[in-house]
Amino acid sequence: MASEVPDGVSAPTGPEDGPRTVEDLLAARLRQLGVRRTYGLAVRGLDHVPVEDPDVAVLLADADGRLGHDDGSGRLGAATLAGPILHLSSAPGGTAPLQTVGSVEELVEALADPPGLAVPGTSALHLDLDLNEPIDDVPLPETGAERVPVLLLDPSLAGLRILVLAGPGVVRTYSHTGLRNLTRAAGAPVLSTFGAIGLERWDSPFHAGVGGLQADDLALGGLDDADLVITTGLDPAEVPPARVADLVVQDVPPRQLGVLLKDWPPQGPEPTGRPSVRAALAPFLRPLWEAEGAPLTAARAALHLSGALPDRGVVAADPGPAGFWVARATPSSFPGAVCVPATAEPGFAAAAALVAALDGRPCLAVTDPVGAAAEATGAVLDLAAVLGHRVAVQVWGGEGDLADAAAHVALLESLLDGRGPAGAVPVPVELEVPEALLDVAGPVVAWPAE
Repeated sequence: MASEVPDGVSAPTGPEDGPRTVEDLLAARLRQLGVRRTYGLAVRGLDHVPVEDPDVAVLLADADGRLGHDDGSGRLGAATLAGPILHLSSAPGGTAPLQTVGSVEELVEALADPPGLAVPGTSALHLDLDLNEPIDDVPLPETGAERVPVLLLDPSLAGLRILVLAGPGVVRTYSHTGLRNLTRAAGAPVLSTFGAIGLERWDSPFHAGVGGLQADDLALGGLDDADLVITTGLDPAEVPPARVADLVVQDVPPRQLGVLLKDWPPQGPEPTGRPSVRAALAPFLRPLWEAEGAPLTAARAALHLSGALPDRGVVAADPGPAGFWVARATPSSFPGAVCVPATAEPGFAAAAALVAALDGRPCLAVTDPVGAAAEATGAVLDLAAVLGHRVAVQVWGGEGDLADAAAHVALLESLLDGRGPAGAVPVPVELEVPEALLDVAGPVVAWPAE
């Protein structure tokens, strides 16, 4: 039985009777890379969302790749533009030099191991070849294995204070089990970047908190107090390499985490008494979580997102004031359930909401008044209406008529079950970061202005 095609998406068409073509090879490889559909122009053999504006097509591809699959594991989004140009991405706002592909052999090589499956990244290919050219038995390219020696840490290091600094690559490679095995054997807490929220339960003793948002939160999480820092899956846009340059660091590919401590005892002590961003910020966040009046505190609104989100759901937020609070105050314990990109791209939240709708995935999208006014946000919401999808983006800011916290919970329920409003939905939320929070964790450093 053929699978149901979402509204607004054209079903893929296979090759007609006749020889296999370059385009068939391209479509087969894109499917291997997790591409579910193309935005912009069609590629035979893949679902297709027609998008006239190339900037909107790129935005949707970026959001598609960054959201990944329901479990958070990585895939690439694809925009096909006039040229023809193939934009493959999982990094909102990401750019790459245009690479000209002039032969089948060059196409196979270019798609063998494109960036973006693990750590968010982008590539752009100018397809300067005849896609209708018949081909014989050209094998599909295969993503190369990580060609690095397997690391093993000697058990003599068991007495060290070890900290794991984990980024989105751990989520996107679905390496959670390996990370858990490592931390339990070493008694090491995990300090996650804001692209890797949910790797540990928010209240676990192994959760050192979320870093990369404010100037001092990595230090509050114990980064500078550790004898050894294991870095894994980091996005340099979240944690600049210079931040760990003076520390004793061992970088480990996410898929190797499970064997790193192969010869260690199976169970280490819980990392009690270790520094934690969560513990340092709790006295300042707790009153904000507990406040019930309107306008809502941003921390309380973020708490509601976590409580309302169903299985397979995702919270997507534009970088900026709203994205800060979503990343800082959403107590998620599910990797991939919170998505705030490392770079600012106007319209991301709306694009993520539309991609989720195409996937049949629940989504709560959040932006601020500046993001709501962005041309890209309006263009995506207009496209969603044309495609027949009820897409909503909460606009956290000074407007809206919600009476209290309970009214926000009711609004979220209506948005998730399809009864609520579509488009930009104002929600009265206080976005300013309190001075007390700035005093303890420093100024916001995520998404620096260019």
